[in-house]
Amino acid sequence: MCAKQGGPEPENVSSPPAPAAAFVLTDTYGFTIGSALATFVSQQLRSAASVPVGLPVAEGPQFVYDQNPSLFLGRHGRGPLRVAWDTNLLIDYFEHGPAIWQAAEWNPAVQGEYRLELEALQIIMAIWVMRDVRFFVLDETLRDSRRALSARTLEHRRVAWQELANAVRAIEARDEARDLPTLVLPDSALKTALQAVPPGADRRLASEAVRRSMHVLLTRDKGVMRAAPAVRPFGLFIGSPQDLLGELTAAGALLCLLDPKYAYWPLPDPERSAYLYRATLADEYRLGSLSIRENASVEDERSSC
Repeated sequence: MCAKQGGPEPENVSSPPAPAAAFVLTDTYGFTIGSALATFVSQQLRSAASVPVGLPVAEGPQFVYDQNPSLFLGRHGRGPLRVAWDTNLLIDYFEHGPAIWQAAEWNPAVQGEYRLELEALQIIMAIWVMRDVRFFVLDETLRDSRRALSARTLEHRRVAWQELANAVRAIEARDEARDLPTLVLPDSALKTALQAVPPGADRRLASEAVRRSMHVLLTRDKGVMRAAPAVRPFGLFIGSPQDLLGELTAAGALLCLLDPKYAYWPLPDPERSAYLYRATLADEYRLGSLSIRENASVEDERSSC
């Protein structure tokens, strides 16, 4: 025999969690969350380093390619930094994005080299807020991620993952730069160089990154990173978050976080911060809604007894 229990009213069962209301004014919220991350990283950096006296104010928020040859690899002119994300980095962001944006404590299980990579990714995200850095999810990354997630997660997490990928691709769609190669070399030479990349999805991703004129392929896959020297002549820098952060530091990209006088430009498109932050919460919201529905179902069963 079961006693009748009180439960939420049916019309409230499917209501979204309250935090979603924060995104009614997306651009305003994007400015807020982006500024909060940049401020946190700025405080951390200024507690550990300072800007050398007399250092000239660099051009921004765009990058001057000629001034940063080890990152832009023979390109000329100025413009954004175009970064393609490998599947493993997107999974990292999917799992740790809220901690990155909210400057929260890392999961205690995150230690050692992996933690250093996540901390570097957090600083890169702060640079992304301040400078003209553009993230891309290439088609091969999406195909590879579906295979990876199908073996690791439940359906609701795969849908949330797709929302994250869609958010990055929505930002990508706003990039007006055309996919024209910046270094013209024989196609046979590219195919030979790509032999250094592990076969399969990794090789296809590296090929797509070169052909779409990405500047960086961001990955933690050591097999892919070992192929970096072979692919560099084709204008693609392959590296981990720590590797990219080292290049950005050498390029002076951290100055805008160390001293306000080096950040004299408006934030580039604050709305994109809201896109990426909201996507990290998609799974959390879905799980919250699922929990509400499951609890309501239990209550309904009790009520029918």
